Amino acid sequence: MKHSLIRTLLILSHAILMYSCKKQAPPCRGNCASINANGIVRNKLTNAVAPNAQVSLTWVKGALIFAPREVVTTVNSNNDGTFNFTSNLDTTYFTRGYFLSLSANANAEYLVSGFSGFTETRIYAFDPNAFNRILFDIYRKANLKLRLHRILNDNFQSFSISYATVEPNSFIYNYNVQSPQEVTDRNISEINISTIADIFTKIKVEKTFANGTSVTNLDSVKCTANTTSVYDINF
Repeated sequence: MKHSLIRTLLILSHAILMYSCKKQAPPCRGNCASINANGIVRNKLTNAVAPNAQVSLTWVKGALIFAPREVVTTVNSNNDGTFNFTSNLDTTYFTRGYFLSLSANANAEYLVSGFSGFTETRIYAFDPNAFNRILFDIYRKANLKLRLHRILNDNFQSFSISYATVEPNSFIYNYNVQSPQEVTDRNISEINISTIADIFTKIKVEKTFANGTSVTNLDSVKCTANTTSVYDINF
């Protein structure tokens, strides 16, 4: 469990550091070419259209998920979920180690499954028709509040809380302590999570003891969009 937590924290920390390198691409002043991007964004659970979803055209350098980015254009999908825009590109970016990404991004209304916060299609050489009739699947966002209540006096060796959504075996850790004293020191009573609406969010609570025994409780809660669901954890 501890190794899984470390991997998760490293991924999330890397995401925060690298995604912060995003900036606006400068206007094209040479070797310019136009590219049109069009398609539709939909709710993957219901197949309903997803209005007001953010779609971005971005230069990305390198192969890392959270590589430095230069945003060319950002739009919101229309009321019918469609998007259609034309951008002017400096095609020399392709020769400088960049690829071009068209993505649907998480925002105040929607989430994308996974750590990256976006779903994308990309090209590594200029093709004016590469981003035509693109379909992006995203999810409605819901808020989940975990309330922590320390009611026992057991001397555990570690205690953690994690959750999973559409990938049932891919748990994201929200809370991890190595002793009851750390619970007191950190003094955290609530954890706020952005999760996917209208499906069950799995919540896993794990506790281990010095003698090698452990206790794992797995539960789930269905959250709805535009509301905050509350789940109490007694430990």
